[in-house]
Amino acid sequence: MSKEVTQYEAAGLDEKMRYVQTISSAGSLIPTGLHEKGQPSPGKVLLVMETGAMLGIHPMAALGGVHIIEGKASISPGLMSGLVRKAGHKLRITTTGTIKGGDFAATASLTRADNADFTFSATWTMDRAQRAGLAGKAVWKSYGEAMCKARAIGEVVREGAEDVLMGVSYTPEEMGALVDDAGELQSTPDKDAEPAEDWAALVAAATTIPQLKAIRDRANAADQYTANRATFLTRQGELSRAEEFAAAPAPAAAEAEPDENVIDAEIVPDDEPAAEAPADPAPAEPEDEESALDKYERESAEEYAAEMKITGA
Repeated sequence: MSKEVTQYEAAGLDEKMRYVQTISSAGSLIPTGLHEKGQPSPGKVLLVMETGAMLGIHPMAALGGVHIIEGKASISPGLMSGLVRKAGHKLRITTTGTIKGGDFAATASLTRADNADFTFSATWTMDRAQRAGLAGKAVWKSYGEAMCKARAIGEVVREGAEDVLMGVSYTPEEMGALVDDAGELQSTPDKDAEPAEDWAALVAAATTIPQLKAIRDRANAADQYTANRATFLTRQGELSRAEEFAAAPAPAAAEAEPDENVIDAEIVPDDEPAAEAPADPAPAEPEDEESALDKYERESAEEYAAEMKITGA
């Protein structure tokens, strides 16, 4: 480990923060992946330098080779190769064929210093990139050879020398970032990019699934499909439902059901007017009922006459 790295690790947090603030004042000289709201972020710069210290490299080397993508540290293929060789392991990259000929292959071989009897290897071809859904991306179309080499390096180092990487195992390209022909970071995937086409309008205008897939392929080639994935999937669902509805058989016409508010009725002609019924006779005058007093006097008189008859009066 270099003297500068040892000094950085030995420094206290306050001293590190002053150092980071000084480095951050470089402005546009700091990689854009470490910017926030147009200015270098001291927190991100500190994270990169701390990652570099963990890997045993100078803080400035970390600024150039360690990249923070979506909150996770990644490492460039060049720095990855340097760390492996610095640790004493042998790393070799060979290529065969050509992209134009369709037989290009990049193979990375790694032999550890502590186990010279075994060699790890990984091979990447454009056919493999096609199966992984990578070949359609712009960077793979332009730099197919370099991308195959970078992928082979990343794969073989993770397999044979993970202890060197200390968990910083993926390159920016593997993390979905835009890179140059050397695999170095150009822009992070969460950075807003100017759309190559008006994808929302094109998706809305698509009337068939094949049309939508053609637009999706163009977006994928421009590395802008992921950012618009929800729009594509929503439209695909709408078109699928529309096709299913169009293919479904039309329902048979249902018989008209009677209206519950209409009552069937039969028209019957009026009968001859019935003869006028005779008027009921006038009710007979009720006889006067015997009053209680008359009844008492009558019964009393009858009892008196009977008594006189018995006595012979």
